This record gives sequence, C-alpha cells and structure tokens, in this order.
Amino acid sequence: MIHPLCPLLLALALVSSAAAAAPAPMQGDQLEQVVLLSRHNLRAPVVASGALANATPERWPDWDVGAGELTTKGGVLEVYMGRYMGQWLRQAQLLPASGCPQPADFHAHANSLQRTQATAQFFVAGAFPGCHVAVEQRMPLGTMDPLFNPVIHRDDAAFRARAVSVMQQALSASDLAPALSAVEGITLYPQSAACTGLSNCHLALADTTFSAEPGKEPSASGSLALASGLVDALLMEHYQGSGIPREGWGRLTTEAQWHALAQIRNRYQDILFGTPEVARDVAAPLLARVNALFEDPASPKVSLLVGHDSNIGSVLAALGITDYTLPGQYEKTPIGGLLQFERWRDRGAGEVRYRLVYVYPTREQLRGAIPLTDAQPPGRVELVLPGCGPSGCSEVQFEGLLHRALN
Repeated sequence: MIHPLCPLLLALALVSSAAAAAPAPMQGDQLEQVVLLSRHNLRAPVVASGALANATPERWPDWDVGAGELTTKGGVLEVYMGRYMGQWLRQAQLLPASGCPQPADFHAHANSLQRTQATAQFFVAGAFPGCHVAVEQRMPLGTMDPLFNPVIHRDDAAFRARAVSVMQQALSASDLAPALSAVEGITLYPQSAACTGLSNCHLALADTTFSAEPGKEPSASGSLALASGLVDALLMEHYQGSGIPREGWGRLTTEAQWHALAQIRNRYQDILFGTPEVARDVAAPLLARVNALFEDPASPKVSLLVGHDSNIGSVLAALGITDYTLPGQYEKTPIGGLLQFERWRDRGAGEVRYRLVYVYPTREQLRGAIPLTDAQPPGRVELVLPGCGPSGCSEVQFEGLLHRALN
C-alpha cells in the first residue's frame, strides 16, 4: 500500500511555482524516443534498527513511514521531477502538447516495492496532472520484480571466485581509513553497544568480506557495509531536512565531512555493482529491456522504469561508464535521479544518434524541496558513451555497445 500523501502538500506540489519552459532540445534534431531509468525518491533508511541502532549510543530520529518506504516529502519531490520532465518532453514534441498520454505515448513500469511504485505514481501525477495513467506492477507489493532485482545470475563457481577477488582488489586499492574515521567521530561508534566489552573497537576495512552467490545481490559484511548503512541513514536525514536541525547529532557540520561520507557510500556501491563483469551480469535484464524498447517499433515514445541505485550503477558500469561527476550532489546515483536514454534523428540527413543524460535533483533541491523550473532546473550531465563521440552514438555504435554489455 502506498503511504498516503498529505493532501495539502500534494496540492502545493502541483500548483506552486508553475514551472517555466524546460530547456530546448538540440536544434536541427528530432527526439524520437526516450527510455528513463529512475531511482526512487526520498525514503526512510532501509535499516532503522538492529545494526544501525547498535552502532551508535545516540538515538536515531523517528520517521513517519516504515523502513525503506517513500516519504511524504519524497512524493512531493517526485511530483516536481515528473512535472519538469513532462514539460521537457512536450517541448521536444515527443509527447502531445496537451491532453492525456495514450499507451503509444507513455508507459511506466516500477519495481514492486512501495518506494518504487509510489515514486512512479508521483512522477505520473506531476507529468500528467488529472490523467489516469497506470503504473505496471508485475509482482505482489513487497516482492522484487526480476527486471529490477540486482542479483547475480550466473551459477558458475569460477565466476563467483573472480567476482569476489575483483571486489577484494578494489577494496584494497581504496583509501577509506580517513572516511571511516569521520563516520566514527559522527556516530561515536567506539562508544556504541556494538563495541561493548571490546578494548580497541573501530571501523576497519580488514574485517570486510564479499559474496557473489547466484540468486542473491552482491554483498559485503563487516565495517564497510556497516559504514555504508550509517552514511545512507545520515544522507536520508539530510534530504528530509525539516525536523532534523542538528545533523549527525550536532557533529556533522562541514562539507569535508559530507565528502568523506559520500566517499564511503559511492565506493561501496562501486565495489559491489561497478566491477565490469559483475555489472554486466547484474544489469543484463535491464539492458535487455532498454535494447528491446528501442528495437520494437511498437514501443511507447516514452518509457519510465523505476528501480534503485544498484540498477543505475550496474547499468552504467556495464556500459563502461564509471568516471563521471554530478555537480551539486554527494552521491553518484542520487535519490530521484534518472538516466535518460535518448534517440534522435537528424531532420535533414535522417541519421539516428543515441545519447545518454543523467538528470538529477541537487542536494539543495532535495533538502529545500525546491520546485524544478527553468530558473531552478535539475542537474543535467551528458555522459559520453564508450566508443562514441560527444554528439552520441550512431545506430551501429549503440547496438554494438549494448551487445558487448549483454555478452
């Protein structure tokens, strides 16, 4: 069940600060099709008790939704993103200038968790106010849809051994000791219940182990996983903003600290989902879907797929995109951000080009619940696809890129 939004907040989200025209598409080209791969919006920390509760002597703030569920503010933020993207797609003449979209215009499919289904519905509410647009849900609520489930598919002992070895090598090459020390200073980890009876208790990478079992997500245990969970909880509190005036119990006060925390979160995701062979295996279902949507002439002009940071991270790594920055963000795969696969056609020569853009709310937009307008647009970073130029990929290049990622 989707957590009900406060009607007043939803009304404000829909009518406040009517968005100005979105940025104009590239002149001379016609946008023919878009596939959006989105991360869900703001949620409560996934682990609200247990390990996180025992990792600090402090009390974590209470949330008005269950662990991992989309928050009221997350719904409002997604309405803003949906409204902005809907206007951009209309201005690009990909969607009708008025009225409700038809099945040939738009289709939404979200993972079968509350936060992803709710995110898709709020995107639709922002993009198509007053329209009835269904969101596809293939599994019972609370059950992972295989399309979005970031699990290992290969049942191959040699592959598992290689995957764990590569993860361990990536960890060994990471200098995270200063960042772990920053987490300790904010959470007071050495004084926590987890350290009771231990004389020298610290977060250290030496106790981290990895697993790559078929049918399960790539995973880590030990200090790196715990620190990543602690950072995630602090990030969600930061984005939630209101009611949490003293971040990190008053000990999280500088940009340097935030960058240290982000280093842990980003490196954790990179190690688990960003090594090329693991990424290709984990991302295969989503990459196959993107490929099928572009190959099928009957596909909708705009397809929205709503999943998780692990989906976006693994898709990018499988395509060979690892070195990028998102100005104004701490995370490499931020809350509410989306990958925008675009197919363009030159109006004169008829040549087809594919481009990939990361569209995302900045941390200030998330924390301040700032409506996305022409004056306050979301971040937009064009990603260079391997083997292609700055203007994108030709049809042959794009097909080859997807083929290599899928094989």
